Amino acid sequence: MALTPGPNSIPAMVADRIATHGSETVLRKKHRGIWQAVTWSQLGEHMREVSGGLKAIGFRSGHTACVLADTCPDWVYADLGILGAGGVSGGIDPAEGAQSVGQMLHQADCRVLFVDNEEQLDKVLLVRERCPTLQRIVIFDTKGLRDFADPMCESFQAFVARGAEYDRTHTGDWSAGIAAIGADQPAALLFSCGHVTGKCRMLTHGDALHLVASARSMVQPRVGDERLALLPMYQMMERVLGLYLALDARAVSNYLENPDTGIENLQELQPTMLGTDPRVWQSLHERTAHAAAGATRLQRLLYRGAIAAGQRGGALAALARLCVLRAVRRELGLSRLRRAYIGAASLPSDVERWVLALGIDIQQIDGQANRGIAVDARYRALIDEAYGTT
Repeated sequence: MALTPGPNSIPAMVADRIATHGSETVLRKKHRGIWQAVTWSQLGEHMREVSGGLKAIGFRSGHTACVLADTCPDWVYADLGILGAGGVSGGIDPAEGAQSVGQMLHQADCRVLFVDNEEQLDKVLLVRERCPTLQRIVIFDTKGLRDFADPMCESFQAFVARGAEYDRTHTGDWSAGIAAIGADQPAALLFSCGHVTGKCRMLTHGDALHLVASARSMVQPRVGDERLALLPMYQMMERVLGLYLALDARAVSNYLENPDTGIENLQELQPTMLGTDPRVWQSLHERTAHAAAGATRLQRLLYRGAIAAGQRGGALAALARLCVLRAVRRELGLSRLRRAYIGAASLPSDVERWVLALGIDIQQIDGQANRGIAVDARYRALIDEAYGTT
């Protein structure tokens, strides 16, 4: 019996999940203290609205659209909607200055740009004259822009409303468009570290699916796993090895209320899988060291003794984790953590020893079979370049 071939593209993979698991939760966003859930069916609606909005203004397969925003569900909808329209999705670091943003938009031949808010919009308005292909700027959060009017700019709400109308009047366009996307078609534009050099890397849909499959074999996510999106979406680690991996595995992605509530949301969620970079673990290590320094003398002795026992391993390590370090993990938001992984950059040795003492095994996606998944040379180069390690 012939095996059913897998999807050729990220949108095809997502469409498969929508068709069979529409009522399940796929992501959540913390808003005013409440986790608000989005189902697969709702995700599909958002994708179609973005794709329709793009097509309604003449965006075609092979065109590029970029996102300049902090990690949030709207970033997800824009990214998947761009891909669903057959386009190339580029992510730009919102910390970049106006000159760098302009350079990246020009290099990418960007036609549509999604921006977070007034701050990001101001950067683009300063440099848009240098971006001759740029046709439309779509604003996620229009707070402070009530009196602003510009023929090139519109709110995300107006953009997706037009997209919904386009989708209603072009029955079959969505599914036919996804079916036409091939594995060798460009999908994700990744700007490397040191953006001022103009260096970037293009992933095809096949590249992205290959990386997802390789990560899945190492991380072994389960249906219903919970992850917290702590990294910027413009990075490969969050977009491909975070979001796309979670979509493939039917894990739930959770998004921060704002960038400053990472620790609080981590403590509340207690995720079961966590893909981050070393800086997150360094921050957790420093937070714990600071808390230990302010504890009582007895608490300091117990903590230090437990860490030492955890590093030595054996029966004493198991006892230390049960009696002392379990509470540390819970306080950090790691009590349920089953799978942890990082990208190409290694943990500092002291942080690595501390993590192991807690009983957490962090696997590294760096192409080395003895450390993480065995990725062939081409894909290891993609990962290394995305982290600026080459």
